[in-house]
Amino acid sequence: MEVFRKEAGTLEQAQAVLKRMDGLDAEAERAMRELVRGYARLLRQSQRMVTMGDRIQGALNELNRELRASESKYRGVFENVTEGIYRCSPDGRFIEVNPSLAAMFGFADGDAFLAAVGSVRELFRTPGDYERYASLLASDGVRRREVRACGPDGRCRWVEISASVVRDAEDRERDTVVGVFADVTERKTMLEEMCRLARTDSLTGLWNRGYFMELAGREAARSQRLGAPLSLLILDVDLFKNVNDSHGHDAGDQALIGLARTLSSAVREVDVVARYGGEEFVVLLPDTPDREACAVAERIARCVRSSPVQCGRVRLTLTVSVGLAALEEEDDLDNLLKFADIALYAAKKKGRDRVEVYRRGHRTCELSHVECGDGAREDGE
Repeated sequence: MEVFRKEAGTLEQAQAVLKRMDGLDAEAERAMRELVRGYARLLRQSQRMVTMGDRIQGALNELNRELRASESKYRGVFENVTEGIYRCSPDGRFIEVNPSLAAMFGFADGDAFLAAVGSVRELFRTPGDYERYASLLASDGVRRREVRACGPDGRCRWVEISASVVRDAEDRERDTVVGVFADVTERKTMLEEMCRLARTDSLTGLWNRGYFMELAGREAARSQRLGAPLSLLILDVDLFKNVNDSHGHDAGDQALIGLARTLSSAVREVDVVARYGGEEFVVLLPDTPDREACAVAERIARCVRSSPVQCGRVRLTLTVSVGLAALEEEDDLDNLLKFADIALYAAKKKGRDRVEVYRRGHRTCELSHVECGDGAREDGE
């Protein structure tokens, strides 16, 4: 190596002089030879150390290049990924956030976000959601948990959170949390809409038959378990075929839509109203014995009768026949539906626009009936 060339030359000169030296006593010659050998040994060790230093420096340079490349890759992902990424302290104080997380909550950049939002806790809609997040984080990390998140603007969105603690082997106070927020609002909304469509009748907007059976099954089980009263109404529009035959199916559809609105407004929020099929509807009345349910049925019949439906240029006055049954101790949902249907058939047979109640062994309604003719009437054009 260039740095040792002069020293190597000096060592060679000393060795040459030592060979030519005559007349020295043995002790001086031995000391001189030992000095030259020591210098040669020191030179070799120095050369090895410099070579080792060069190798270490080369390794450090390569490591720095790799670190810069890793930092560049990390920054590229951090700045450009569509998911929101954050780093925070173990107690939730934000250290940095990427542009996607800032934009998710309505901020222009990460600095604006950090100036307005101090900690992860502030993004959770409820304290309970944050406590569950913190508990999972402390145990084994958060894995794709869906929660409602709200920014300072008050707008809420559904997010999927994943987070874990990055441990510092030497100093626990330097631990950090790295987390990812994925905005799943659109997906969540789509799923909710799909569930709603699967449960509702497309024409009237009421619950459909399938979902009604699910709700009614739960309510019947609850009623039996608690010994609470439960009543069921089955309603059928009187002479509805005349509406379709005289005015067309569009008018019939409008009549059913108007009837659905009337039914919904005539009952409580806890009551379950559904389209059972065609022009047939069902109303489930939790915590309602048959006498109270009969009064509800009479009110529904009056509301339908007194609420003409506008179908184009025609106003139609509809009437309904109603069958009512109350859940007994030995009954199940199938029995309840069967008995209400028997009562409905009796109401139709006795002249329509009336309420009939099914009781064990006979069918009767203890309340008065108002009979107003046969089915739908035209009030004029």
